[in-house]
Amino acid sequence: MNAANTLDAGAVPAALRDCERIGRTEGLAAGLAAALDGRDVAATAPGRYAALSAESVREMESVVVLKHGLADREDVVFAELPSPRPPAGPALAEIGALLAAVRLGVVRRTLDLAVEHLSARDCGGEPLIRKQLVTGAVADLIAEVELLREQIPGYRDPAALADLHTRIDELGWQVTKLFGAAGYIADHPVRALYVSALCANTWIGREGAGE
Repeated sequence: MNAANTLDAGAVPAALRDCERIGRTEGLAAGLAAALDGRDVAATAPGRYAALSAESVREMESVVVLKHGLADREDVVFAELPSPRPPAGPALAEIGALLAAVRLGVVRRTLDLAVEHLSARDCGGEPLIRKQLVTGAVADLIAEVELLREQIPGYRDPAALADLHTRIDELGWQVTKLFGAAGYIADHPVRALYVSALCANTWIGREGAGE
């Protein structure tokens, strides 16, 4: 998939679906690579650093990277970019939308693991996943993912994209809580949700993004 080609109205849904699928089935690094496929990172990223898949960086020459302990475990690195940075434009908005789709896929990937986790834990003689409050929480999360998926194609304004990614941050936090204390262990797969927020900070015009 070359999701980085200019996205017309008809192509957006398919590109978004592909990025979400890759994020869910292959993980954050693969989804990030798909969202940035074919992009000139140096000419597009808004801040000093840009989140990239480690594999993508290995194919680039003379790139200085900043590593992060949790991001390393997700095969994500942060490339240092020259100054001054380019102004935001349509290409950056497209990346913001595609990255949102990837992040939703990562949320679903981690939520699938949460359901497995809750199904394996008993409380009062039955799996936690069967408890009404837990079932309701999972259903609410899935509904929010579905809602955001439908809204992504309409998000092109920088402020709207920033709000969209903040809502995905909150989804990630809600999924993390389903794992209890396990969600705070560095080698737990839930770290992908935290790293996905770091990635968004380098590509989305949120306060302090990319600095």
